[in-house]
Parts: sequence; structure tokens; C-alpha cells
Amino acid sequence: MTEFRKALADLVRPHLKDGKFPPALVQGIDDILDQAGVPRDGESARPKPPEPTKPAEAKPAVPEGTVPTGRLDIAGLRVFLGLPEAGSFDAEAGKLLLNRLANREAPALSDADYDQAAEAIGVPAKAIRAVRKVEVREDPFDADGRPTILYERHVFTRNCSPKGRFNAAHPAISGGPYGRGGYGAKSAQYGKLVAACALDPEAALRACSWGAFQVLGENAVGIGYGSTLEMVAALTKSEAAHLDSFLRFLKANRLIDKLRACRAGDPASCIPFVKGYNGSRYAEFGYHTKLADALK
Repeated sequence: MTEFRKALADLVRPHLKDGKFPPALVQGIDDILDQAGVPRDGESARPKPPEPTKPAEAKPAVPEGTVPTGRLDIAGLRVFLGLPEAGSFDAEAGKLLLNRLANREAPALSDADYDQAAEAIGVPAKAIRAVRKVEVREDPFDADGRPTILYERHVFTRNCSPKGRFNAAHPAISGGPYGRGGYGAKSAQYGKLVAACALDPEAALRACSWGAFQVLGENAVGIGYGSTLEMVAALTKSEAAHLDSFLRFLKANRLIDKLRACRAGDPASCIPFVKGYNGSRYAEFGYHTKLADALK
């Protein structure tokens, strides 16, 4: 105890007796002196209670699965997968990505889902089913529970910066359009996606057509998703999410009336729709004929 505190005690203590001050004031002064460690009469000095320490502010961790905003780079994809930000997109990251995209419990579309969507946009449910039949003849999720994809090499190329930067070194996944028979087996598509993610994750996700209605990742932001990865993550949840991506695409590209005009057995009536939905190369792959057949 300092000399100042002792002098204060000698000065103040005698006046705390015999009712010279209100009890509340006496008690308040006593409390202050006690907290300062000033001893009462006949007591040894009490240690001043330690000041509570303020915990150091920790930088909040990014929860696994948080979808990064903006253009996706390797660091952002690693964080999304629960890995440290620093590092390459290596084999471990590739396995984690495939794991993250898998959902063996994803609910299938119901008749009610089709009917509700059809009513919402004013087209027959049969037309929506026909588009799905053309786009994915089998399941919208593959054997491992991941959304069915088709990797488009030319879309990867045009989404890199600068365009085509990987064409020379990685011609299998970066270059011109594959053309008929050039896509390879369905089982090879995710291998291409993983390889492309090691080069440019954003371009890789944009380069795939996703799910039951094969909506191209390149269109994600244009149809209302916050990012390409946000769309991809959504499509892992359910087939209903696939249907939602389809409806978004129709609305954003003004294709509802064109789908409504498609007629069973009439390929010409389907051309305006497939030209907008499948692109200018629709005839090369016979999309107008396929859709007219699927509508029967």
C-alpha cells in the first residue's frame, strides 16, 4: 500500500463512525477503500481484486460450406471445402470437392412439383417433363449422388482470363467445341471438372451443364444466383432445385412462350425454343427433333 493510500485511510476512517455521514455514503466509501486494498482498523492490507481480462478477439473462422462471393479462385474453393486458404487444388481438394457435391439422399421430383411449376408459368407439365427427358435420359444425379454434368471444353476456354490461356498445355479440357462423340463417357465428366478446377475453378464450374435440365453454369448469375458456386451448391440439395434452375432460365431468357408453342411430332415448332435453350448448334445434335418426339 502506498503512503498516499495510508494517509487517505488515516484521514477518512475516523469520520465513518458515529453517524457523521449517511449509512449509504459510509458503505460506499468503505466499498471503494476495500476495492483499493486499504485495510480496515486492525486488518492487514487486502489485495486489490485483479481486473477482468478481456479475451483476445479471434478472427472468425469461415464455416465449411460457406459459398464465397465474386469470381471463384483456388483459395476460395479451398475455403469452401474446409481447407486452409493457402495451397493448390491438389488431389485431396479434388476428393473433397467430389464429396461435397454428393447427396445420395436428394429428394426426387414429384408429380405435384411438375404440376405446380407448370401452373406457375402456364405451360403443360408434359412440356417440362419432355425437356427433362431430352436433357438427361437417365437420372439427374449420378451413381455417386452428384448432379449429372456435361463438361464443355469451349465454355471453359472462353471463361478463362485471358481466353484460351490453357489451350496449348491442356487441350483435353480447354479448346474448341468437342463436337459429336467428343465428350467422352458420362463417368469421365467429373474427372474433367476436377482437372479444370486445378487451373481455374470459376471457369470450370461455368463450363458444365448441371442437373436434370442441364443448365449451364455460365448462366448462373444471369438467372439470379449470387455466383456460379451458389447455383452448383443449390443443385446438390434436390431435384426440385434443378427444376428451379430451369424455371429461372426460361424466365430470364423469355422462353416460356416458345416452350408453350412446341408441339408433339412437329420439330419445326420446337426450333425457336431449342435455339434459345440449347444454342445455335441445336440442329447438329437434333434437339428440335428430340423434343418433338419427347412431347408425344
